[in-house]
Amino acid sequence: MEIKRIVVSPFQTNCYILIKDQEAIVIDPGSGYKKIVELIGNHQLMAILLTHGHLDHIGAVDKLYKQYKCPIYACKDDEKMLRDPSYNTLASLSACVKAPINWLTSEKLVIGKFNIEVLYTPGHSKGSVMYIVENNLFSGDTLFHMSVGRVDLYGGSQHQLENSLTVLNKLDPQMKVYPGHDEPTTVGYELKYNPFLQ
Repeated sequence: MEIKRIVVSPFQTNCYILIKDQEAIVIDPGSGYKKIVELIGNHQLMAILLTHGHLDHIGAVDKLYKQYKCPIYACKDDEKMLRDPSYNTLASLSACVKAPINWLTSEKLVIGKFNIEVLYTPGHSKGSVMYIVENNLFSGDTLFHMSVGRVDLYGGSQHQLENSLTVLNKLDPQMKVYPGHDEPTTVGYELKYNPFLQ
């Protein structure tokens, strides 16, 4: 599996394009629609996965859906934020998703050639999730390199975030972490050095 990362939106959000054979999945298309389409190339876009509903992770969703008509997956606990921009505004910017959304209901997704494990990790938002694909953790804004997600936006909870982060103890320390912002890391490194996990 090939993982392509591009930085999008004024908030420097990581968008990931996963490619396997002739299929692709996009995680958190915050903006940069044309660049995302360019990176998808001739591959078939199988799905859009959202780690949560904040505006900087969803800005290109509707444009991608209009072109590819692929399913969109997100946690229903972020529905209000995903659908109503009045709950999703930061620095005078706002966003929402008008396209149909498939609400996550299980811990496993099979999308074409992709086998995906879903970890429900509320805290940064009510509906924050992380995805594991082939021993790669796409952590959204739940976990960063040497940091964790903020909890002062709509739906945030420090208590829930701290509880959600305990799931890291059950994961392979060698697992690569691809966060919603900043650089990749590993589970083991963060468990050992991240001051928010000590």
